[in-house]
Amino acid sequence: MNKIRIGTRGSKLALKQAVMVQEALQQVQGGIETEIVVLHTQGDKILDKPLAEIGDKGVFVSEFEQTLLEGKIEIAVHSAKDLPMNLAQGLVIAAVLPRGDVRDVLAVPKGGKCPKPAKECQNQKDSGLCDIVAEKQREVRDAFVIGTGSRRRQKQAEQLWDNIICKNIRGNVDTRLQKLRDGSGGNTVRNGIKCSEVECGKTIYDAIILAKAGLDRMEIMSRYADEFDFYPLSPEYFLPAACQGIIAIEAVQDSPAAALCRKMTDAETEICFLVEREVLAQLAADCSEAAAAWCRREQERLRLDVMYADNRVGLTCEASSAVGEKREEVGLEMARKAAKLVKEQDRLWKKEKYI
Repeated sequence: MNKIRIGTRGSKLALKQAVMVQEALQQVQGGIETEIVVLHTQGDKILDKPLAEIGDKGVFVSEFEQTLLEGKIEIAVHSAKDLPMNLAQGLVIAAVLPRGDVRDVLAVPKGGKCPKPAKECQNQKDSGLCDIVAEKQREVRDAFVIGTGSRRRQKQAEQLWDNIICKNIRGNVDTRLQKLRDGSGGNTVRNGIKCSEVECGKTIYDAIILAKAGLDRMEIMSRYADEFDFYPLSPEYFLPAACQGIIAIEAVQDSPAAALCRKMTDAETEICFLVEREVLAQLAADCSEAAAAWCRREQERLRLDVMYADNRVGLTCEASSAVGEKREEVGLEMARKAAKLVKEQDRLWKKEKYI
């Protein structure tokens, strides 16, 4: 085919990811003409409510799927963690690009205070969460406010840090950093006097949590190095969202565009994408659930960690002799087993808690 129209959201990060897809297409078919088409989704238009209150992850995808089926674009570019579990009939994920950094990042105003690690965390020397505050930790009288609308992030933050409150925050990366800058730590000033959240009419945040892959793609940490401190959180202790850091390309099934995109998919990332998506499917977990899944290859094995509500499991399976479809089957079976175990743990935990 001679031209591909690429559907994308209009944020700086979405446009950057669309350009990455353009470059990948050029590598598999040099000289191909591409056009970026910006679409505005329901999730982009409603910014004053948590995602869980306005619908599932489909609020970022449904407009793209309709446009694909109408033939107005050939492919749509998504952050894979925003994909709903069920795609529209006749559509497929044709490719995934090599995965970015899976970690979340805690962003605080330059020189600002950090959350105090919970006692359990203080005993974990390799967590990557305790040592970041070693030099600047001080007694925090008031609760430390973290901006995030993610139940997954809220749950893990509450487990790892003492005396915190999570408040909803929406908008693109630059918008969220602006909100943190304007109302950080109760230090908002009006007429030369520090004012409270109620007085200044702004939500006060001491920190926000962002995905590192997006920060890397936009070079945020270097661009804002003079204004914020950025602390990457170890994924072993702060599990990422399923498919975090993955760019997914959606297309009409069996279309020329889908066939072309298959040539640029990254095989290692695709295995992790499929395994983590299977976990969510088995858990029936939507955006309102505190769920996480992280699959990766460690030498010749596949390693999977899963979180659901207050519970977590980890599994490793041998994948050295499994290639192609066989390795996919091994990974999917591991996902099903992990989901079953964590659901059982959650059931027992609830039974013990409420009896």
